[in-house]
Amino acid sequence: MSVTQPVGVDVAKDTLHTDDGHRHRVVPNQPAALRRWLRNLPPGTQLICEPSGGYERRLLACARQTGVSACLVNARQVRAFARGLGRLEKTDRLDAAMLRHYGACVQPRPLPPPDPALLRLQQLVRTRAHYAGQLQRERNRRELLEDPLLDRLNRQQCAHWEQVLAQLDAEVLAHVEAHPLLRDRMQTLCLVCGVGAQTALTLVAEFPELGRLNARAAAKLAGLAPLAQESGQWQGSRHIAHGRANVRRALFQAALVAARHNEHLRPFYLRLRSNAKPPKLALIAVARKLLIFLNRLLKVDSPPP
Repeated sequence: MSVTQPVGVDVAKDTLHTDDGHRHRVVPNQPAALRRWLRNLPPGTQLICEPSGGYERRLLACARQTGVSACLVNARQVRAFARGLGRLEKTDRLDAAMLRHYGACVQPRPLPPPDPALLRLQQLVRTRAHYAGQLQRERNRRELLEDPLLDRLNRQQCAHWEQVLAQLDAEVLAHVEAHPLLRDRMQTLCLVCGVGAQTALTLVAEFPELGRLNARAAAKLAGLAPLAQESGQWQGSRHIAHGRANVRRALFQAALVAARHNEHLRPFYLRLRSNAKPPKLALIAVARKLLIFLNRLLKVDSPPP
């Protein structure tokens, strides 16, 4: 899809800096102001913005309501693009201009209409992960507490987070059961030895593209594809990087189980170890192989992209 008029939008908590190539404008990040600004944009406009800690959601929602196309691009790639043009400074105004220039050159795809059920599942899963981290941090602190009062307060705090997690688990289960597509994807993933309920939930919520990509694209998006480091006669060691860290963590945890108990992946892991591969490298290879299998497993019933 060709971009007739990209508009760069640098999103902050209270304001948006916009650049259409002719004018720089600051718009309040409030629904009424956003809708008023969006309605005055010419036909064929496409908004180009970056993730901004959730502050971009209001803009995207208003863009959908007013029928304006919007794109969410990778901030790291846009920054590299700006540096490639020699723009080493970083201001809100300059970022908006670079986003517009990036959109004109790359012409990224507009965001598809969101699935409300998937969006709510993502929020539930991310909130659960946050509180699970809080609980683990409190448990870790307990080992260093010597004062009886502090120990008692710590245990009370842990009990609170455990109650919150139990409530969230019940809500997540009810939400998945109420939406057949989410339930079927989760049940399919859980059929594979090594993939538990939390891993399946993470993949369903955070990796909706699973089943719609080829093997290499899926591994790269999860941050499990080894990246080549070569120049002339020099060949550096390949390593994984970038991708979705939460998906990579979930798959690595699944690989720990699969390397021991999965009848197909255990021999693969043992073969790598017998060839003097380090344990962590072998586990990453198991995680990548597991992801590729799950991607193929979900392709059967996946709708076309």
